[in-house]
Amino acid sequence: MINRDPIPIRRFSRRRRLLAIIAGVFFVSLLLARSLAVFWTDFLWFDSVGQVRVWRTLIFTRVWLVVAASILAIVLFWLNLALADRLSPRGLGFQGGPDDELLERFQVWIGPRVRRMRLIASVLFGLLLGLGAAAWWEEFLRFRHGGSFGVIDPIFDNDIGLYIFRLPFYRNLFGWAFQLVLVILLVTAALHYLNGGIQVQQRRRVAAGVKVHLSVLFAVLAVLKAVGYQLDQWELLYSTRGQVIGASYTDVNAQLPALRLLVLISLVAAIILLVNLRFRGWTLPLVALGLWLFTSIVVGGLYPAFVQRFRVVPDEINREEEFVAHNIEFTRAGFGLTNIDVRPFSASPDLSADDLDANRPTVDNIRLWDPGVLSTTYSELQEIRTFYGIEDVDVDRYLVDGALTQVMVSARGLDENNIPGSGWVNERLVYTHGFGAVVSPANSVTEEGKPEFLVQDIPPLSTTESLEVAEPRIYFSDQAQRDHVVAASEEPEVDFPIGVTGENIRYNSYTGEGGIDLGGIFRRAAFALRFGEVDMLISGQLSSDSKVLLERNVLARVQKAAPFLLPDNDPYLVLLDGRMVWVVDLYTTTQWYPYSANADTSRLNGTARLPLRHNYIRNSVKTIVDAFDGTMTFYVVDPTDPLIQAQRKIFPTLFRDGASMPQAVREHLRYPEDLFRVQSDMYRLYHVTNPKQFFSNVDPWQIARDPSNSSRAPLRARFADEDGSEFRPMLPYYLLMKLPGDEHLSFIIMQPFTPRDRPNMVSFMVAKSGPEEYGQIINYNLPAEGAQQGPGQVGDFINQDPAISEVFTLLGQGGSRVIQGSLLVVPIEESLLYVQPIYITADQTGTQGSTGGIPEFKRAVVSFNGQIEMRDTLDEALAAVFGEGVPTTTPPDDGPVTVPSDISELIDAASQAFAEADAALRRGDAVTWAQKVAEAQDLIEQAQALLAEGE
Repeated sequence: MINRDPIPIRRFSRRRRLLAIIAGVFFVSLLLARSLAVFWTDFLWFDSVGQVRVWRTLIFTRVWLVVAASILAIVLFWLNLALADRLSPRGLGFQGGPDDELLERFQVWIGPRVRRMRLIASVLFGLLLGLGAAAWWEEFLRFRHGGSFGVIDPIFDNDIGLYIFRLPFYRNLFGWAFQLVLVILLVTAALHYLNGGIQVQQRRRVAAGVKVHLSVLFAVLAVLKAVGYQLDQWELLYSTRGQVIGASYTDVNAQLPALRLLVLISLVAAIILLVNLRFRGWTLPLVALGLWLFTSIVVGGLYPAFVQRFRVVPDEINREEEFVAHNIEFTRAGFGLTNIDVRPFSASPDLSADDLDANRPTVDNIRLWDPGVLSTTYSELQEIRTFYGIEDVDVDRYLVDGALTQVMVSARGLDENNIPGSGWVNERLVYTHGFGAVVSPANSVTEEGKPEFLVQDIPPLSTTESLEVAEPRIYFSDQAQRDHVVAASEEPEVDFPIGVTGENIRYNSYTGEGGIDLGGIFRRAAFALRFGEVDMLISGQLSSDSKVLLERNVLARVQKAAPFLLPDNDPYLVLLDGRMVWVVDLYTTTQWYPYSANADTSRLNGTARLPLRHNYIRNSVKTIVDAFDGTMTFYVVDPTDPLIQAQRKIFPTLFRDGASMPQAVREHLRYPEDLFRVQSDMYRLYHVTNPKQFFSNVDPWQIARDPSNSSRAPLRARFADEDGSEFRPMLPYYLLMKLPGDEHLSFIIMQPFTPRDRPNMVSFMVAKSGPEEYGQIINYNLPAEGAQQGPGQVGDFINQDPAISEVFTLLGQGGSRVIQGSLLVVPIEESLLYVQPIYITADQTGTQGSTGGIPEFKRAVVSFNGQIEMRDTLDEALAAVFGEGVPTTTPPDDGPVTVPSDISELIDAASQAFAEADAALRRGDAVTWAQKVAEAQDLIEQAQALLAEGE
């Protein structure tokens, strides 16, 4: 028996309601406080870097998308719930089934509050669905501002801007709309059940009005499904069915007709659902559903599989040739490989001493310092204090004594993991910045095997005017880990040690314009909430003029200002007019470039910010970030890129024309390494442009094997030979050299190739970085009829050479370890020269690739045309290979120098001792070698002492 007595409802007093409201408001306020603090301080940050309009666009695009989607969802939910209540047969009674008492109680409870609950449900579901629209902000902005690519796809004859700028937004919009209607359908059906319009216990009947309502919703779903099939047709351009990415023979001749038929079937199903409103029962909708299922399975699935197996596979090359050609064309375009200048390179064995003399600027700039080794040497010699750190060494070029010289550059940043003491004051107020830079020629070595510094020490000492540093403080760097410090506080900031012992410290206070003024109590409270640091609110060391320096890591800084661009993983330091600035390469990417293969990102650093999945990339923007005040300037260097054209429309105040970049900066731009890695990895396969040859995979290349054992950052993937053994692929490297046929030096990045699973070298690719030739890519093909030794082979021959292996053994004794630096392939004229620097270091860890102790340069190995020689200097090694006619680098002649006879005798004796030591080393007599070296060093010290007395 169903109890029909009203259910008593306990009502709260006005006071209890007020307390509940106050408690709820307080709780919500606590939850929102930090979010509001982050929101406000983000605005302050964008205001401090002059990009409020960017912040406004990023924020309000999300807000309007959420508001529009939420309002639409709320209205549709409310209309459908209201219609469900209007069509409800409530009050007609129940049949006494098991669920009837529960349903009746629901109707009794909902009756007096139906409008309120309908509104609550509509708002709740509408907001849940509307919030998801915030994720579309980038797709929406590209949809709204994107234009034409000027390239027509070969299947549908559409400009590919449709697929890059519009299709991603269409796909998001379709998915959201389908989800919205499906949820409305489910919620509405549930409400009809609760209202008694759908009865399943006894008579299994659906009220006529309910049937109309649900049929219309099902018809809307069918129409949306037809839209989805239309999008699926366009997405065949990204199909993975064939041997390559893109629409294949089966996709075009079987899958595409099937999808067109499914569009028709979905529309017919929608019409049938609407027609069925005039008939009783669900026979017609079930027929429509069966027809759709049959078409999906048979026409959409089985037929394409049949075509693939019985028409394509027996004649795959001819069937797929046209479509493979599309993939080659669009992949090469997507990765900027179309305009590569392919040139022959004879790899002549006729290089002579005269040729080296004619190419002396190239020889003088052959790099003798491996960045992986030099970073440790710099750290040991130039970090000065534990709270400074040198992590990364970059390659650049500067005018030194009037000559363009390749140099190694590194910033002396703040090592936040080794700040003395602990506590908020030290971490946020005292130790705020690094100091100065370290610069040394890439090809110069002291007698002790150390780099010859052009810029060193604290304060920075520069030996050449172009490298003088007037503002050495580094508040923004590539190694900053903490996202903020507070500068210009009442607490002095540590600058650098002074005095002979360095026990005293010089302090400084930040005077830059960068940063956010701390201001009064409200800003301090906002920052305290953002960082979870109560000291920010209560510290007496802070004033309204203090500066909060946010986003101190230059990569995070530029990406926060331009989140739609992706930074290269290796920003590099440039010394410019007495200041230090960072250059950050920024990329536009998409995964929607039709017919283009996905990027091979296996050789990118494990921390690289380029996505794993993309099929189009351009280095469209270069950003200059001041190391002192964090000022950012975004220069568009590839205005032809349609993606950056759209971004300039979206954010017109952010970018400047590349032509306005100062010439002094242009002279230090370099082709970005991450981009060149991706391009060279893609070129391994896509150097082949003949579709049949590409399909048959007749000429695949691989990256040459790296024979060095110097340390370097781990890559995203591991690489193995055909026998399963792991190997290190060579990474691209920078050289300052004169390319064959050129009249001047070019700063290039270079990558050697070998045939797949073969050691001989087949090609090398270079990209130029000079102001007048920036971005020019050249691939030099070696003769196919010969077998030029590859870098891995040369490395094996070096290790197998008896004389060299003996030296390695002797150098590695007594707690030392031999480090074989990067093997450089240096093209000179039409010949290839191989150079490898050799270092020794204290073997503190015994770990392969680790450089414990201070690595010192000890030898240079030169290989040419099968001849390998190792000597103390590069000039001596070249002379051993090419004869004594090779000129050496000599200091300028300042006139005759008279050496006292006693000093001359000591020097002659030392030279004799060194010669005897070298002979002992070749015999393998380690004891005599050590004795003679010690004797020579003692004689040199005596000569130095006499020379000092004479001065």
